[in-house]
Amino acid sequence: MDRFLSMKVFVRIVQLSSFTAVAADMEMTQSSVSKRMAALEASLGTKLIVRNCRKILLTEAGSQYYSDCLSILKELDTAEAQVKEFSLQPRGNLRVSLPDSFGRLYIVPFLPDFKKKYPDIHLDVSLIGHKVDMISEGLDVAIRIGKLEDSNLIARKIAACQRVIVASPGYLKTWGMPEKVEDLQYHQCLLFSKRKGFNHWHFTYRGKEITAAINGVMKSSSGDVIRECALGDLGVAVLPKWLVHKELAQGRLVAIMADYQPLEFPIHAIYPQNHFVPLKVRCFIEHYQQILSQKSIIEQIYH
Repeated sequence: MDRFLSMKVFVRIVQLSSFTAVAADMEMTQSSVSKRMAALEASLGTKLIVRNCRKILLTEAGSQYYSDCLSILKELDTAEAQVKEFSLQPRGNLRVSLPDSFGRLYIVPFLPDFKKKYPDIHLDVSLIGHKVDMISEGLDVAIRIGKLEDSNLIARKIAACQRVIVASPGYLKTWGMPEKVEDLQYHQCLLFSKRKGFNHWHFTYRGKEITAAINGVMKSSSGDVIRECALGDLGVAVLPKWLVHKELAQGRLVAIMADYQPLEFPIHAIYPQNHFVPLKVRCFIEHYQQILSQKSIIEQIYH
């Protein structure tokens, strides 16, 4: 039995003093109203109303129950109204986790626009260089770059991360220019240790995917560290274009081995599974999906 519906039927019977009027008001049949009222009294084990030929009277128990129903249904209406308000106007606390370099360059600069657009969303933003447990940390949404491991989280792709093979002019002057993937075994390579299989680089070459085993001279979990080491003439690196765009434009790094394209990394927004996605989370994801879909976004940031 739908207890709240039964309570609403009972309240309307008292207010309208007519089963027929209640049936019309609630778009039910008169027999359905009668059956629901009988079932409610049976579940409570007492009579709530007494009918005579002219009107409906409340019993003592019915009078108390009517007062309680009014209070409960009012609270229910208030709760539903508040939830609907949340669905119409995003509000509340939004805890966000961002990868350090990418977040600093591409998410943080657009947070003021997001906050102005959604002033009732209160942001709590963390820049981190490692994965965190979203559930235990109480996070609402996180941005992640690269292939995701299977989990109980929902992922929504918001952009793609193109990568490039780079080295400094000083390094190339000393070690020479690698022309093909086999040449990398004779070069100093800088490895990104954050991911599984970090000592294998994956490329597309003439429409085919190839993998090269790399023996690195150093490794780091930070793209910033690898970039600085490449700038310091330490070796060849595969880095996101967004991380080295300025250095490439200035000639401090050089894109090499143009026939070999490192595989793109997807950029996902991830959030915990739930029966529905909170509006504040949807607004955040859609805001940045729209921003990151603009091809000129890197130029906008650096110029």
